[in-house]
Amino acid sequence: DTAGGGERYMMSIAEFLSQNHEVEVFLDFHLSNIGKETIKEKIESLHGLDLSKVKFMNAPVGAGSSFFERLIFLRKYNYLFYLTDGSIFFSTAKNNILHIQSPLKNTNNDMWGNFKLSSWKLIIYNSNFTKEETENSWRIKGKVIYPPASVSQITPSKKEKIILSVGRFSGISQDERTIYASKNHILLIDAFKKLAGKNSLDFSLHIAGAAKEGDKRYLDELQKKAKNLKVFLHPNLPFNELIELYGKSLIYWHAAGYGEKDPTKMEHFGITTVEAMAGGCVPIVINLGGQKEIVENKKSGFLWNNPDEMVEYTLKVINDNTMTEKLSKEAIKRSKMFRKERFCQDIKKLL
Repeated sequence: DTAGGGERYMMSIAEFLSQNHEVEVFLDFHLSNIGKETIKEKIESLHGLDLSKVKFMNAPVGAGSSFFERLIFLRKYNYLFYLTDGSIFFSTAKNNILHIQSPLKNTNNDMWGNFKLSSWKLIIYNSNFTKEETENSWRIKGKVIYPPASVSQITPSKKEKIILSVGRFSGISQDERTIYASKNHILLIDAFKKLAGKNSLDFSLHIAGAAKEGDKRYLDELQKKAKNLKVFLHPNLPFNELIELYGKSLIYWHAAGYGEKDPTKMEHFGITTVEAMAGGCVPIVINLGGQKEIVENKKSGFLWNNPDEMVEYTLKVINDNTMTEKLSKEAIKRSKMFRKERFCQDIKKLL
């Protein structure tokens, strides 16, 4: 129901395999209450996927489900893909593949945990960063399959004076003050304020991302922070409109993980960075996590270590058209490494 990067990864597998196979997506009790069609429509709209051949169904998984009912239920499946948040169950499907989307330590170390883990034979990771931070504690062989970016759907258009950032709108607030926000939107707004105030630039900052009903308070907080600035928030922007924004934006910002030492709070890959690059945006992104695997510093974009560097690199791009054109071309070229077709081929090889 959050429709973030993990959901997109898994539903892209479902979309691809449904071309030639029967594919079913399991819904637990909570998701069943939200409704199959509601969830499917949201994912298709936000991520530009075609799930018409994929069956969403109620299943004995998740909190409160029956262990014995699940054992019988899963036996008929040839392959089971499971995006884990660290939790594990014993699976009777013929081939069981875990997907780990962010650095997770294995806490299933007792006898019962080892028994459950014994049914899983492979882990697929979304980046080398995630794999390196995770694999030592899981004791299962693993491989990296980069997430699918819809680069073939995204093309550059006439560039406008737009800085873009894309990332889920979610924050944890206490006493009206945000104490943690995974995508660091406030940092971006502060940096934009500094950029605009110092240089009187006629640029705007657009921030897009998925949002749930519970994120309204956080969105209101961002809106207050952006008062009197040319900052525009786009919660739950349909993918076809996001594609347009990628095409006409000049610069792409990403700040997830700044100030963090915990790898789980860094960007584990950064699919929106790839998509922005496909649109010809010059990426100016944090030098942490999976971003370092995407952007080649000073060749296809810039990697920054603090907000002042982000502002400095942004000014360079704005003021040097020749350099900007060169970086944009390299960004487009680099983005093709992570195209959706390559992801599908990797999944096919896996099976």
